[in-house]
Amino acid sequence: MVININGNNVNFDEVVDVFDTHGPYCSEVEVHGFNIETGEYTHSAIGMETCGELDIDEDTIEELI
Repeated sequence: MVININGNNVNFDEVVDVFDTHGPYCSEVEVHGFNIETGEYTHSAIGMETCGELDIDEDTIEELI
């Protein structure tokens, strides 16, 4: 899932932690996103992964330091 953050397109694609599962196909996850222009992982967010599809809660996006 690509989200524009301050003019930078960030692709959230790497699940780094699973917090909770809701049945066999749905999980609450932490995801890292990389800046498409630089290729560096720059942000982290919480979201739901359902059947391989990510839905990011944009209020949880944080910059990685």
